[in-house]
Amino acid sequence: MSEWNYTKCSKPFESVQQAKEFMVQRQFAGQILLRDHGGYTAVCPTYPEGYYPDAVSVLTITESDFAGGASDGHLADDDECCSGPEAVTIGTRTTG
Repeated sequence: MSEWNYTKCSKPFESVQQAKEFMVQRQFAGQILLRDHGGYTAVCPTYPEGYYPDAVSVLTITESDFAGGASDGHLADDDECCSGPEAVTIGTRTTG
């Protein structure tokens, strides 16, 4: 379960990516809100709808996002990277 500091349940960021990285690294579930001043705010799951009247939710982070899935810049299972399994032979080395 995520452990937000419920007395400080929001944190400002300059981009969605910064907010997402912060939340995922700390395993914080919640939402990322776009604010009318152009910034973003990460909020905990108990964020009351309408608390920030200028905010629009742009991304929701859930606990399933922490379950070892592929992260940005890493390959997911469905990404095409390889032609498939390859047979590998390991020979013995003789010294003499």
